[in-house]
Amino acid sequence: MTSGIQVRPAAGKKDIEAFIRFPFSLHAPGSHWVPPLLLERREFLDPLKNPVFEYAKIQPFLALRDGKVVGTIAAVRNDRYGQFHPEEAHVGFFGLYECVDDQAVANALLDAATSWLREQGKTVARGPVNLTTNDVVGLLVDGFEDDNTIMMPFNPAYYGGQLEAAGFTKAKDVFACYLAREVCEDRLTALATRLERNGRIRVRPIDMSRWRHELDFVRNTYNVAWANNWGFVPWTDRELEFIAKELKPLVDTRFALMAEVDGEPAGCIISIPDANQALKLANGKLLPLGLAKILWKLKVSGCTRLRTMVMGVLPKFRRRGLDMLMVHYTIKASGPAHYHGAELGWVLEDNQALLSPLYQLGAERTKTYRVYDRAT
Repeated sequence: MTSGIQVRPAAGKKDIEAFIRFPFSLHAPGSHWVPPLLLERREFLDPLKNPVFEYAKIQPFLALRDGKVVGTIAAVRNDRYGQFHPEEAHVGFFGLYECVDDQAVANALLDAATSWLREQGKTVARGPVNLTTNDVVGLLVDGFEDDNTIMMPFNPAYYGGQLEAAGFTKAKDVFACYLAREVCEDRLTALATRLERNGRIRVRPIDMSRWRHELDFVRNTYNVAWANNWGFVPWTDRELEFIAKELKPLVDTRFALMAEVDGEPAGCIISIPDANQALKLANGKLLPLGLAKILWKLKVSGCTRLRTMVMGVLPKFRRRGLDMLMVHYTIKASGPAHYHGAELGWVLEDNQALLSPLYQLGAERTKTYRVYDRAT
């Protein structure tokens, strides 16, 4: 206990509900933070529903002052990460970090998480990671002027200072880039014309009647294409099913595409409407009016941007422009669907193979997210 601050494990439904609801009281109305659905957060933190709990040990903590919640954090021991990155088997993770503007509270939360990780045999605490590198990653450090897109974080600007004051240092930055249709459409069309000239390359929509088969290809492509990326751990079958269940209602085949070379599957790209533009209206609740507001925004008023969730090209088909060709078809379809453009994220700061062509097309880096490390 520090300065009247108590940090204790969140145990039982009452504590988990307090953990989930704290951000709703922390973030001011009208801020750029988009409230998640309470139902979704409950499933996310339910060991019986979220498959991450099948292989990771997760300990959420609450910080309280005078009986009132003033912060949250979760410590994560993910041995699966160590299996795919044996040189970093000593790394543990923390995430779901939310905190009032008080360094004493921040220190108490971060110390609790790192102490727990040390007890689990980890010598480095890395985060924020919610709860794996296949989910929401990083702390927003640049680009506070806009709402977060779906499955991307938003936090107050003071969070970075809190972590740095507590001794955390940068491990890696990841970017979100926005590609406006009016900026890139002509350039992409010219590129597509060149790439498709010999007839060997084809881009087609995902076949929803073969959803399971197509999903398997997306998983395999993602797992192979990202295999050498920093922090990457392949999806398990159950993880992909969990994510796909949440996102399938948002899948529009105009923006869920497969690339083929000589009839052989070569890559995929999946973009979805930025449902956060609709979720903000619901303020976390489907009832009594939240669902109606979401449907109104999605179908009547309309979302104005896409979020590109997955993009990957199998290694033997790289350096042929397939990634930009898939982006072309996404942008081409966005006009009739009344989208202004797409946010692509996250992208590793040193992934020049993707960043360079995006910048050449006129993409703008709009947000920077930072992952931090500290010895436990």
